[in-house]
Amino acid sequence: MDAFFDTISSYPTSVYTVILGVMLVFWIFAILGMLDIDLIPTDVDEGIFEADVNFDGEIPGFVGLLHTLGLTGVPFTLVISIIALIGFTLCYVVSAYFLMPLGSPLIRYAAGTLVLVAGLALSIPITAKLIKPMKPLFVKHFAPSNRDFIGHPCTVSSSRVSDTFGIGIVETGGSPLQINIRADDKQGFKKGMTVRIADYHEANDVFDVISEEAYQKLIG
Repeated sequence: MDAFFDTISSYPTSVYTVILGVMLVFWIFAILGMLDIDLIPTDVDEGIFEADVNFDGEIPGFVGLLHTLGLTGVPFTLVISIIALIGFTLCYVVSAYFLMPLGSPLIRYAAGTLVLVAGLALSIPITAKLIKPMKPLFVKHFAPSNRDFIGHPCTVSSSRVSDTFGIGIVETGGSPLQINIRADDKQGFKKGMTVRIADYHEANDVFDVISEEAYQKLIG
């Protein structure tokens, strides 16, 4: 038992021991409901890649680095915990069987530094593999609001559209959505025509629509 405590409290294993200790305290508070497990947000909107297969941009900063390493999609606190646990295990085994027997403190410190870096380098890809099947458990689903449909095309399904009456169909990627639409009588919108949603009035739950030509002028 003394050898175990000597190893976990000696360099380089002690670095991961401290991190694991901090994460253990964090998880205790998280279980008690006093902390959010997603304490450090690192969300990446994966939809931007799915929506445009030609997307060749980069996500800047620290989150971009995590995405490149495959460490996004789960709470960052979970990522740190797994990396620390793997690094601790690797460092402990190497320290116990190879570093502790070394007589020279200088050689032991230099070799320990290499083990520390190597442990981190190995922990990252292993962690990326381990968290991959966990990602669907942390997917956040957001229901679109009605204002999100502004700018979307809409097919007129009623016989006419006026400032008091009109029904349209919007494609949502799933089941088509039937909405109440309004427009000036002079527009002459009729069944089957494609129009654009220009605004949404929450009080009446209706959408203003304009012609495709008017919409292109508006955004151009």
